[in-house]
Amino acid sequence: MHNIICFETEWLYNSHKGNQFNLETKLLLDCLRNFYKCDIIHRHILYREDLQYYMDYFTTKRKFAKFDKYDIIYFACHGRNHTISFEGETDGIDLMELAAMNKNFFSSKIVHFSSCRTLTNEKVALEFKKQTGAKLVTGYSSSVDAMRSAIADMAYFNELMHIKNVGVILNDTSKFCKTYKSLLEELKFTKV
Repeated sequence: MHNIICFETEWLYNSHKGNQFNLETKLLLDCLRNFYKCDIIHRHILYREDLQYYMDYFTTKRKFAKFDKYDIIYFACHGRNHTISFEGETDGIDLMELAAMNKNFFSSKIVHFSSCRTLTNEKVALEFKKQTGAKLVTGYSSSVDAMRSAIADMAYFNELMHIKNVGVILNDTSKFCKTYKSLLEELKFTKV
C-alpha cells in the first residue's frame, strides 16, 4: 500500500473558461483513500515558504509521526520548463532549487509533478532525482489540460497501489502504459 502527501496550489482563476476553476485534487485523492484505505495528507500551498515549512516539518517529524509510510509526493500546481509555480507567486521554483530545499524529504520517494512542462528537460529531472535520492520522478513535459492530467494522475496512482516494484509499472510494455497510451502520449508523461 502506498500513501500520499499532496501539495496543491490554489486554483484561483482559469482565463480559458472565464470563471473560477474548481478541480480540487483533494476530492480525487479521497476516492483513492476510500477505495484503498490508504493515508493521504493534503496541503494547499500559496508560496514557496509554505512548501518549505511542510517539507521541513514532515522531514523532522518523519520517524516520530510515521511520515516514512508516505512514499508518494504529489505536486498539483502550475509549471513551466523544469519549474513548479504556485498561484500566489510570480516566480517558480526550479527543480534544482527544489532539490536544494529538500533536506532528504524526497529520499526513497516517488515524486509526481502534475503540472505543465515541469519535466521538459530530462537531464534536469535526472539530476533532481540524483540529488534528492528520489526512487522515481514522473510528470508531464507538455502543457496539459487540467482534467486530462487529473484522469492520468488517478490512473497512475490506481496502478501504483497494486505494485511494490514501481519500475514494472513504467515499462513501456506494462498494462498501465498500454491501457493509457494515447493519453500519456498526449500529455507527454515522463518518467526518470
